[in-house]
Amino acid sequence: MLRQALTKLGEQTSLAIFFRKQKAAIREILLPIKEGEKILDLGCGTGEFAPLFPVDAYDGIDLDPANIAYAKRHYPNRFSVGDATRLAFPDNAFDKVLVAGVFHHLTDEDCKKSLAEMHRVLKPGGTALVMEDTRSKRIITSIMHRLDQGAFIRTGQEWDSIFSSLFGVKKRWTFDSGVCFYTGFVLTHDKH
Repeated sequence: MLRQALTKLGEQTSLAIFFRKQKAAIREILLPIKEGEKILDLGCGTGEFAPLFPVDAYDGIDLDPANIAYAKRHYPNRFSVGDATRLAFPDNAFDKVLVAGVFHHLTDEDCKKSLAEMHRVLKPGGTALVMEDTRSKRIITSIMHRLDQGAFIRTGQEWDSIFSSLFGVKKRWTFDSGVCFYTGFVLTHDKH
């Protein structure tokens, strides 16, 4: 039990070091949050990105009750346990959506259901920032992906195909966090 707790703490601490580039992308693409705007952090985990946003503008959801309990203990934002394939929010509830490292945990079917729900709750003209683990031939990245619990790490082209089925892809770029290789997407509610 102690070993598991230390392992989880080590994972959270080591992963936090690598969020620097994700936070830079969030600041560039999703901030500032204007008066009255709302943002959904879909798959918020332990709430790592919550402090970047105004408390009253932010909702974080995650499937794991332990993650939500941790987030609620550490941040004043709104957090709830929720399933991305069946969001408990009304249509057009959010101006912006953040998804960081969630979809690579989902089958193609659940990924498409989650994207449909994300599209439903995002206002027309709204923006989504998605950053996902992406397959790479780099040795360290391959090792990290084998250790990751996400069984559905896709190529950049596979991500393009999945996201463009419902969203316009305004921007796409690749980056590494020091260990893992990511593809970032700026998606618009309206397909162009």
